Amino acid sequence: MRFQRKLLTLHTTARLRDSADWRLYWTHSVQQLRRRAVLLQLFGFTGWALSRLLARPGTPFDLSITIAGLCCGVLSLTITALSRNLAAYATGSSLGAIAITLCLYNSNVIGTHQPTFWVLPMGLLITVGMAPLFADRLSYLLSSCAVWTLVAAGHIEVLLRSEDAHWIMLMIAGGLALGTLLNHLFDQERRKTFLVQRELIRLSFYDALTGIYNRRGLMELLQECHARAATQEYYFLLIDIDNFKYINDTFGHDAGDIVLIEVAAQIKRSANDQPHGRLGGEEFGVLVPGSAEVATHFVAELCERIASIQVLAHTVTISVGIARMCGSASISDVLRLADQGMYEAKENGKDGYVLMR
Repeated sequence: MRFQRKLLTLHTTARLRDSADWRLYWTHSVQQLRRRAVLLQLFGFTGWALSRLLARPGTPFDLSITIAGLCCGVLSLTITALSRNLAAYATGSSLGAIAITLCLYNSNVIGTHQPTFWVLPMGLLITVGMAPLFADRLSYLLSSCAVWTLVAAGHIEVLLRSEDAHWIMLMIAGGLALGTLLNHLFDQERRKTFLVQRELIRLSFYDALTGIYNRRGLMELLQECHARAATQEYYFLLIDIDNFKYINDTFGHDAGDIVLIEVAAQIKRSANDQPHGRLGGEEFGVLVPGSAEVATHFVAELCERIASIQVLAHTVTISVGIARMCGSASISDVLRLADQGMYEAKENGKDGYVLMR
């Protein structure tokens, strides 16, 4: 029950905050829809092929429109299948809608006894059927207008002179409204799914208290860097807050949380884009690229910054173990060596570091 309430909260409170979030969402949508859009286009061309196979012998077809539709179809399938961003996907989807209209309707319509009769059903079938697979409403509306223009070409005068012209216009408007509504509803569901997935990933890889990577997130980053350790030099820093149990016991756990948050903030500020995170309890880790001198200089500055933290008149300090990451040693070995260095730093009086050779 609690988990269900948490999911409901995520659905109602999660939002796309900035342009970076929107770009990530559009990329996610394209990845989700791309394969389905290709299948829908193939389904449309299969319908066109069946219409030719099942046609009565001697039925006339427009060859030039057929060739144009097939060429447009090949182009749309290629663009859609290879699309990696919203613009490319919208282009491929729009061309696909136009290609299906040209092949399925425009090239076949001269072979029917009542071409005008097919305007409404074909227009509604194509525009409503493609609505869920457009990533954005603008490209869907533009594509729908293009489809209706192609379907109604040569029949507009007949439709407008019909006694049921007002019903026909109502059906077209209703089809556009229904398609737009479907497009909006599917977009909302994709957005909810994306936001919940993003929040679950954040909870899985980020520490809830400090906001930096947790052990799992940091270990994944270490795995990535370990694969490059043969060609690039790295040093892992194991950071432990001195006298943390004393802080918790003397000032309370709220004060301990403040210390953890402040230390994490200083580590994040110092590390910038370098891999860093909370390993658990009062232990943190940072991976510094470069030489031993770079790593020790980084630690010396970090120790000074953290020593400026005052919590209820208590000065916060850290002890740090430094170990080189190399391709021949496993990550567990590196962590174990850094842990030894950290304990040596504590034995040496704390508020310092030991570089393990």
